[in-house]
Amino acid sequence: MSTNSIVEKPELLLQASTAVKKSALWQWAALGAILLGSFGHLLIKLGVTGGAHNIGGESLVARIGHYFLQPAALAGLAIYGAGTLLWIYAVSQRNISFLYPLTALTYVTVALGGKFMFGETISAERWLGIGVVMIGVAMLQFSAKEDRS
Repeated sequence: MSTNSIVEKPELLLQASTAVKKSALWQWAALGAILLGSFGHLLIKLGVTGGAHNIGGESLVARIGHYFLQPAALAGLAIYGAGTLLWIYAVSQRNISFLYPLTALTYVTVALGGKFMFGETISAERWLGIGVVMIGVAMLQFSAKEDRS
């Protein structure tokens, strides 16, 4: 009588390894979407603030067109778009009610980017607020075991 163990059928080990890798892919996609989205936003900010000094009393349409021609803003849009593609994959694999709270991680990454890229001052109260949101996200994730499918 066969037990179909890995000893008897080594190919089961390969199948199990492939299943684990495939099941973790949504996590990498979600993390990539969050990081690329954050970095995209920071680059858009860099592009529009860098290009703002060249704008006079132009119309709104002309100003928006000017912003779209800034290389950093274009790169930011492209990176954000790549993050959106990763997000599409992640939500195709898991419940959105489980995944969406994870996007609150952008609060941390964008705040750090604002501090280091733009020299923004981030008050202790703002960091405390971000920390509270992160605790809330962690609580949602730990309580949503049934939503992970």
